[in-house]
Amino acid sequence: MRREKRSRKMICQVIALCLMVCTLIVPVPASANVIQGQTGVGQVQGLKAGICKANSINIRWHQVSGASGYQVYRCEARNGKYVRLREIGPGGYAFLNNKNVAMGTEYFYKVRAFKKTSKGRVYGKYSKILRVNSLQTRSMKVRAKFNVNVRKYAGTSYDRLITVPKGTKMTVLCTSKDKTGAKWYRVKVSLNKKSYKGYVRSDLVR
Repeated sequence: MRREKRSRKMICQVIALCLMVCTLIVPVPASANVIQGQTGVGQVQGLKAGICKANSINIRWHQVSGASGYQVYRCEARNGKYVRLREIGPGGYAFLNNKNVAMGTEYFYKVRAFKKTSKGRVYGKYSKILRVNSLQTRSMKVRAKFNVNVRKYAGTSYDRLITVPKGTKMTVLCTSKDKTGAKWYRVKVSLNKKSYKGYVRSDLVR
């Protein structure tokens, strides 16, 4: 009786071991390999700004080997929603954005490559985000209405670089927006013999 129980126990253990081994060696379907950024199409590198004018922004990047094309995205706020602007063919490595570009305004761009396969499109990882502004053709200066925080980026959630006293004069480099759509200025300001570049909300200056 004991031998019979031991025999049954050993058989169950062997069956469990066989099932485990089979699970480990079952091949992964080819479709499971189609994962963004890990499918043979590389991440776009070298994204940078070219010549920018008051109503146009020029960007360029390094071509990705094996790519069937590229998709260009833009956002008006650093942490806002990106919108696809254009799809470019495999020979492309530059894009001229000359629609809906305001003078002296900051924009954020990112680009990704894609590859056409028999199972559909495969996308690479997005490039690093590029901050660029259109040309500001006239000089603009503002003064702080109160003691004002100059922040690292446009938005109250970003780190404070410095607090400038009421009346401090600042040079506006460009206009920006936060994710809520509120208007900000990217400014250059000197205080205590140091120079800073950061962002102030437009309603806090005059």
